[in-house]
Amino acid sequence: MKLLKKGLLGVIAGTMITGSLNAADKFVPLPIFNDSTYKTNIEVALVGGMMNFSEDDVDSNVVYGVEVSLDCPVFTLPGDNLLRQQFSVNRYSDTGIDITTIEVNPYYFITLTDDMVLGFGPGIGGALVDIEGGDSTWNFTYQAGAGIKYYVDKFLIGVDARWQGSNAEENLDNTRFMAKVGYRF
Repeated sequence: MKLLKKGLLGVIAGTMITGSLNAADKFVPLPIFNDSTYKTNIEVALVGGMMNFSEDDVDSNVVYGVEVSLDCPVFTLPGDNLLRQQFSVNRYSDTGIDITTIEVNPYYFITLTDDMVLGFGPGIGGALVDIEGGDSTWNFTYQAGAGIKYYVDKFLIGVDARWQGSNAEENLDNTRFMAKVGYRF
């Protein structure tokens, strides 16, 4: 099953990169330095939802956090579709276990309407796991997710679904379903 999930993550990443190159009118490397029209379009959102673990010993519970995203400064896609970098910090706490995740998730967004986008992509990060009676440990994480965002003027609302795996000794693989509310600067 882990091999299948890792393979799926690779297919999603390959599709995102290949689709980005094929969909672009032109490819601009390092637009933050090479494109005078580049704008970061920073968004800040509060996120919250449920974290469901694949391990039965860990209870599903509320997860909450903050997400900051911006148009990709590494390369741009000048057409209707766009690549954004999403940085998030999330917190999960239940009896005997606290988990804080820090993640970077590049999402490829497809414009559905003038006010709605569908995004998907892979990600990497770290999870600080604090188990009661044990040591706190940092673990490498990897994830794949998808979401929809709807804009009303500068405000946004959205939903995300994300699968996350880790190299933790304990099986902390999880699926998260989260809503978000934010503002685009």
